[in-house]
Amino acid sequence: MTLEIYRAEEPLFNPQGPDEPLITVNRIDFSQTPLADHYSPCFAMVIDNLLTPAECAAILASAGSHWKTLNKGNSWRECERIYSVSPEWANAISERLSPYLPEEVKALKKGDALAETIAGLPNLKASQGASKTVWRLTGANERLSILRYRPGNHFKPHCDALYSPSDKERSFLTCQIYLSDMLKGENPVESPGGETRFWPSRFGLGRKKNSGEVEEENEKPVEEEAFWDVKPKIGRALIFQQRMLWHSGQEVKHGEKFTVRLDLMYEHHFEKLSR
Repeated sequence: MTLEIYRAEEPLFNPQGPDEPLITVNRIDFSQTPLADHYSPCFAMVIDNLLTPAECAAILASAGSHWKTLNKGNSWRECERIYSVSPEWANAISERLSPYLPEEVKALKKGDALAETIAGLPNLKASQGASKTVWRLTGANERLSILRYRPGNHFKPHCDALYSPSDKERSFLTCQIYLSDMLKGENPVESPGGETRFWPSRFGLGRKKNSGEVEEENEKPVEEEAFWDVKPKIGRALIFQQRMLWHSGQEVKHGEKFTVRLDLMYEHHFEKLSR
């Protein structure tokens, strides 16, 4: 399915954005969170009001209503999705997003500590004589996943996979934009759920059984683990590296959560780097 972006020859989505509400940017400094020992060098950021409520509604309306139920494993992932291909929407979102991304994530190269954390050293090692590998950000992939989480739906802890349609293209960042606010329940103190929750790294916590499965007998009970939450808010974008960052979509308790998820793509180049 392809999302429509034009209506009466006028762009449905203005890439430059409106003057209001004010777009605000916050880098997540994991060293100042309960996950400091796990993710201090890692990259994640939150951009509030990246999309207006009207733009969020336009994305949802354009997606249609043919939701496909996703069920993986033992209720590992429960939600509904409309999978669509739209270069127009991807380009429009990329143009809106680009000015707010730090320059250091737009070109990834060996010797840059953040680049090595985001891309992984093996992806940065290749060279051609004096020319070294540089991965340059090209924008959002045209593959959009529009997701709906109903009460009881969730996505258990996982790391996002790097998407690589060719040897010269690879995703290193996920962009998730919340398209709705969460509905409060009768108890105003109780969270309506749906948070994107970052968890401690699972690396090395378990030991492999003979079958190849991981037995996590040394892992703490989930309720005792440290975590860091990003709450759904209409128009809010969460951008984070795909390597190593364990995260979940917490169970929705009230209302529905709508999001659109995109991979931020990079293109491989060999370039002579200045010292």
